[in-house]
Amino acid sequence: MKIAKVKKTITPLSKRERKRYILLEVLNADVTEKDFYFGFWIDLLSFFGSKGLAEINPKVVLFKSNKAIIKCRRGKELELIAGTAFIDKIKNKKVIINPLLTSGTIKTLKEYAKME
Repeated sequence: MKIAKVKKTITPLSKRERKRYILLEVLNADVTEKDFYFGFWIDLLSFFGSKGLAEINPKVVLFKSNKAIIKCRRGKELELIAGTAFIDKIKNKKVIINPLLTSGTIKTLKEYAKME
């Protein structure tokens, strides 16, 4: 019996869904990456619900020195920014999340935030 190799098909770049990256700044608290990730996710889930959160598809790409880069679907970045306005506590610490910049690439945000 022969085992047939299955060739994976790669979706071309022109057919893939586009993404947007948002640079956020966490003010008023020292928050670890893990605390930020879970607090961010739980508050957005309670605001949007599971269906709304699946449509936005947010992911924390990078968190460094109280600045975070969040990836989301194109066209949903304004909804994500609006949802972050309702995040007021992370791990029982009062925080303010300030959106700084939206971009199509991570490189632009890293240069703007000086995150190397």
